[in-house]
Amino acid sequence: MSHTPIALPDAPPPPDAPAPAEASLPFAKAKFDALLMVCSRCAERSSGPSRRKAKKLPGEFKKALGPERPRFRIVESSCLGLCPKKATAVAAATGEGPLRLAAVGGKSDVQAVADRLRGRR
Repeated sequence: MSHTPIALPDAPPPPDAPAPAEASLPFAKAKFDALLMVCSRCAERSSGPSRRKAKKLPGEFKKALGPERPRFRIVESSCLGLCPKKATAVAAATGEGPLRLAAVGGKSDVQAVADRLRGRR
């Protein structure tokens, strides 16, 4: 009858050591807190929103967020799949909660998305 030795667990890692799975991930910490993606197809279509151009959205969001805005980036993305009529599709991502899609067609919509980026939902 052969006996298999019992393996003793290793000593626990120090409290400040990163978890093994986190140490091997290829990600880096971002230098911004929020991300706003603007649909490029909504911005380019001829039947799109009147008086609402994707080129103007970054400035409008900066104004809506005010002087104490979070660090955020605005990027143009491929189609987000929302495809609103007379509006531009945007996606707001923060570290809190899921990604949210919105149809931005006016200043009240810009303010609502800005509140989301600020973390006020």
